[in-house]
Amino acid sequence: MNMSIDYVWKTTKNYYWLLVIPIFVFLYFKTLQNERELDNSFKFTFARVNYTSSVYKKYSKCSYHYEFFVEGKKYAGSSSAYISDDIKIGNFYQVKFASNDPGNNKIDFTTQYYQIISGFESKKIDTSYIEVSEYKVDSVDLKNRFNRVKALIEN
Repeated sequence: MNMSIDYVWKTTKNYYWLLVIPIFVFLYFKTLQNERELDNSFKFTFARVNYTSSVYKKYSKCSYHYEFFVEGKKYAGSSSAYISDDIKIGNFYQVKFASNDPGNNKIDFTTQYYQIISGFESKKIDTSYIEVSEYKVDSVDLKNRFNRVKALIEN
C-alpha cells in the first residue's frame, strides 16, 4: 500500500506539467473568446475610476478599478496603466463592453471626459459627457450650476 502511494506521488511529481498545460490552454482560449466577443458585438458608455491599487512595487504601473452602468445595472472592471498617465480617482473615461455581456469590458484611458448633468429646469435630469479638451467653464457658469443643484437637492 505504501509503495503504491510512493509510486503515484513520484509519477505525479514527474509529470505535473501535463496537468498544468490544459489549464493554461483553456485560459488562453477563454481570453481569445472574450476579446473576439468584445470586438464583434460591442457598445460604448462611460466609466468612473473609483480606486487604484499597485500592480508591482518596483514598476510604475497601477491597477485602476472603475464602474459603469448599463440599463440601470452596475458593472465593474479594472485595467492597468502607467502612473505617468495622470489618471485620478473620479475621472470619467470611455469603456467598451460586449453588448450581451457587459462584464466583458475594456476601458480607454487616452481621453478623459467631464460628466455634465442638465435638465434641472424641466426636472428631467439628463447626463452627457464631453471631452476635457473641449470643455471650458467659467466661474459664473460654475456657480450657477452649483446653485441649481443645491436648489434641486433642497426641494
